[in-house]
Amino acid sequence: MKIINITASRHAVFYSPLLALINGDFLENEGLKGIYHFPKDSINVYSKINSGEIDVAQSAVSGSWNYFEKNISLNIKHFALINSRDGFFIISKKNNSPFKWIDLYNNPFYYVRGGQPQAMLSYALNKKNIDILKIPLVSEKPLSTFLMYSRYKEENNAFFHEQGSYPHQLNIEGHGKIVASVGEIIGPVAFSSLCAKEKWIKSETGKKFSRAFEIAKKWVNSAPPEEISLIIKDFFPDFTLNAISAAIKDYQKLKTWDSNIEISNQEYEKSIEIFEHSKLITKKHKIDDVVLYA
Repeated sequence: MKIINITASRHAVFYSPLLALINGDFLENEGLKGIYHFPKDSINVYSKINSGEIDVAQSAVSGSWNYFEKNISLNIKHFALINSRDGFFIISKKNNSPFKWIDLYNNPFYYVRGGQPQAMLSYALNKKNIDILKIPLVSEKPLSTFLMYSRYKEENNAFFHEQGSYPHQLNIEGHGKIVASVGEIIGPVAFSSLCAKEKWIKSETGKKFSRAFEIAKKWVNSAPPEEISLIIKDFFPDFTLNAISAAIKDYQKLKTWDSNIEISNQEYEKSIEIFEHSKLITKKHKIDDVVLYA
């Protein structure tokens, strides 16, 4: 059985289609076996692929733009859409009063800073007439998810921004309620996808992998959340099954996985628009320079 080495830019329940692919029998049915390498902070999945250490990685089309902006050519392309929504939620400790967007100016807001997460959040907040640059920072330097998670717990009134199941676990533990979904505000967008070397994508192995992932994604989109959570629970020892299931249920409701594996022009262009909003790109990079299918 051929081994496929897999990693990710971020590790979260949000990427359930990929995790179910690895822990389910989807790859095995194609004669493949996936080994998941848990990502460390600030991982560069493109370097991992180029070195041969990794075959396939979860990233985003915007990851390629970072190279194009520096005039660096790539032999890595995106071949399967994982999520067509932003996967971040905002949870609030202000349980006794209705949530108002302006509250983000007046209470500690622990949000993921930098790159795509902040760009998407900034775009969504702008739609609610909130300027992310006017929100006081909780620290001079960006904090890890673990530190934000821990500090949020200690606050009396605060907000926390992360992917599932962090907010869902906090809710179950009595540390607030989820008050907003960035994905719901933005709508369809090319948020995250699988990438690999062009030669690998077009290989027989790449074609088998794509077929298996497409089946896994369709299953995760429609299967009972409790059933999915049992398949991927090993990846999340710090989350309860209820928290994992709650996140999956929310993502299904958002239609996060309710599409095929192709990245539509509409989703791609929305991502371009969002990065232009945050001035993270200087030109509209062509989809054909970024995407390649098996």
